[in-house]
Amino acid sequence: MRTPEEEKLAVIEWLEHPSELGKKPFAIEFTSQFKTEDDIECMIFKYKKSMLSPWLLAIASDSGIFSEQEKYDPATEKEDALKLVEFLKQYWKNKAAEIEEKKEKAKKGGRFVGFVLLKNAEWNAQKFEQTFKEDWGFELSDKDSKDDVTRVYSVPETGAGTMLAVALMSAPIPNGEAEYAAQYNFMWKDAVAVTKTHGAHIVVSVFGADDPKEGGKLYAKVIASLCRDGNTLGVYFNDVVYEPKFMFAVSDMIKEGMFPLLGLVWFGIVRSANGVSIYTTGLNNLGKDEMEIVDCKAVPSEVHNFMMSIAGYVVDQDVILHDGETIGFTNEQRLKIVKSQGVNVDGESLKILY
Repeated sequence: MRTPEEEKLAVIEWLEHPSELGKKPFAIEFTSQFKTEDDIECMIFKYKKSMLSPWLLAIASDSGIFSEQEKYDPATEKEDALKLVEFLKQYWKNKAAEIEEKKEKAKKGGRFVGFVLLKNAEWNAQKFEQTFKEDWGFELSDKDSKDDVTRVYSVPETGAGTMLAVALMSAPIPNGEAEYAAQYNFMWKDAVAVTKTHGAHIVVSVFGADDPKEGGKLYAKVIASLCRDGNTLGVYFNDVVYEPKFMFAVSDMIKEGMFPLLGLVWFGIVRSANGVSIYTTGLNNLGKDEMEIVDCKAVPSEVHNFMMSIAGYVVDQDVILHDGETIGFTNEQRLKIVKSQGVNVDGESLKILY
């Protein structure tokens, strides 16, 4: 390692980054140095944000520089510094495994299946293909199909192996499944009543895309074009029923160069005596873990917007979040992430301790 003075300058530079302290510390001092059992050299520093703020802990080590902006305690400085070293070691292990992890998650994602609810069993495939071409500028062609009931398209514009299947089912979705899901759309007060009137549905499947995001965009485009049809009542997807005009408006964001996140991921709200919970449904399709905030006391709209921002960041920047990491949008906001069995979603989810 470098000298304490050289490492101190490196810590100052690290703290100046906008995602950390965002400025030079008011004061910083080297306190001690030690070596871990696996021969990692580590220097301990204490620093102040301002004249009246408490001393905070930072380390410079062979594994990197780090601070959680926690209070510095001279009695436990080595123990506290070791925890930071262990965090850095795990961070680099995660980074090393991230490439393969992304590949595996992408394999599990990339498949989108939804149901377009219809007033009656009427659908014209040629009309749909023409509408899609007008909306998105390229053709869908299935020369092998002989009827208007089922279409299977190869869509090389989205990736060599991408397939789109559209099939008309001349009956409602059985067992009241869609009606049950409709009650969870807090943005559409007539969702249940409208859903109850559907007499048929179209199954829409997108699969085989190399990039889950590209598969998602194709799915959103298809749904948008189907929602132009006056026979469409709603879209059952992600365990909720969406209003057609909402899906069309969100999907149209693609034309403005934006990713249609709100049309592919549902951000649900559950209220209880313990607070408000926010959960995602649909991130798995995009090769990411579903996320939850459970029993939070904050204003529901604030937490809902926060979750949408985090999900947008994860998808746009292709980020993989891990158990034990922290996340936030300010220097002070460091919210711990815990991966465990889902509360409001199936399987495991990432809990953000808001």
